[in-house]
Formats: sequence, C-alpha cells, structure tokens
Amino acid sequence: MKEIKTVDLWTEQYENQYECFNGAFVDGFSLDNIPFDEYKIIRNCNCLIEVDNPDIKISNKHNAIVFYKNKEIVRLVVLNKKTDIDKCIEVALNQYYGKIILKDIFEKNNITFTDIDMHEEAIYKDIEPDKKEIDVGSCDRWNLLYSMLKGSYTESNTSYGNFESDRYEFIPELYIKYELLTNTEKFIIEHKCAFINTIKTRLIPIQENSLLTRNNRI
Repeated sequence: MKEIKTVDLWTEQYENQYECFNGAFVDGFSLDNIPFDEYKIIRNCNCLIEVDNPDIKISNKHNAIVFYKNKEIVRLVVLNKKTDIDKCIEVALNQYYGKIILKDIFEKNNITFTDIDMHEEAIYKDIEPDKKEIDVGSCDRWNLLYSMLKGSYTESNTSYGNFESDRYEFIPELYIKYELLTNTEKFIIEHKCAFINTIKTRLIPIQENSLLTRNNRI
C-alpha cells in the first residue's frame, strides 16, 4: 500500500461547501495543462484529524476524493459525513472555465472516475458543538501557497476563497495530522507550523514533508 506524506489538500469546512468542490475540480486547468486525468470518490471512510491546539476546531471527515495524473496522486479533498457528494460534483462540473463548461473539458480529455465505499463506521471527535470549524487549506506548491495567503482556494484565478482578511500571522508551533486509509493508499499528512489570518477564520498549515519545508523558505 502506498504511503502519502504530502499532497495538495482541500478540507471541507461545512456540509455541501460548493466552493471547496469547485476549487478542487477547476484549479490548475489552462489551455495547455490538464492537472489530473482521473479521480476516485471514497465514501464512508475515516479521515482522522489531530490538532494539538484546543482553540482550533477541525472535525474528522468521512468521505474523500483523490485526484491522479498519470497514476500519481496530485490532490486530495476530505469531506463531511452528510455532504451530498454527487450533487456537489455535479455543481463543480457545470461551472464555466472561461467560456467552456468544465464537464465538456473533462469529456474531451477523457477524465475518468471510480467510486468506492469503504463501509467504515464513522469516528467522530469530542468537539464543543457551538465552536465553529475553521476554514483550512494545505498544499505542496509554492504558487498555491501564495494564492492561499491572498485568501484564494486555488492557484488559478477564481472567486473561490475566504477573502475576509489577507493579513496573516505565523504560528511556529502547531501540530496537525491528517490520517486516511483508502483501498490503495495511506495518507499521513503532518503539519508543524501554520499561518492564520488575523481574524482567526482561515488557517494554512504547512506540511512537514512538502517542498515548502525542504526548500527552507518558510
């Protein structure tokens, strides 16, 4: 089983967050670039999310989508238990990229998908119900990180994002771990620092094993 330690990672903040799907499905497309050629929907799984700061709420997720390019994993989206995955994907595929519907681009480039059910019993975290979940974005690309620090969910020029504040503070010590088992992969994504906007609504943790840390530019 392949173990994945770094990947562009979208985390759905609340059920049926269309912007999360829209951003993950459209990011990176251009006239000369197709960012992925297949994706896999994973239902009824457990993405266990550990956070060592009690003031930051990120709940466990129970569905996911993995995107591939030439059989290599290029992005991961983790989703809430009650999200209507099919409806959200339908909305994402019917968005426009330029003057073309994204669904037509998928068909033209033979982008395929598979759909599996892990049949796992959902594992929930003991989190205060009145505490709002923070908006989280995590990545393995410098260009996407720069866009995230401006509030965007995508490297591409889209309206998807959290633009309440583009002023961020650096948190040098914050441990966040995502752990997800699919039918063919094991994701263990660790973060040990992060950026948070000054109004505490958007968090951008830095993956410990990504190019962002190996280049020592943070």
